[in-house]
Amino acid sequence: MKGGKLVHRTVSPEQAAVLEIAIANHRKAKKLMQDWEQETERLLDAQAPRKP
Repeated sequence: MKGGKLVHRTVSPEQAAVLEIAIANHRKAKKLMQDWEQETERLLDAQAPRKP
């Protein structure tokens, strides 16, 4: 982004392959963090249940 607007760029096939891997890794890391957050919440709730 530049000045709050999307910037489009053309990349080489080699760069595109690297970007695909980076995007897949980002999605995997994001999913792992979400799972970790949910598990942490579950563990905390098991130790001290929430009061309504």
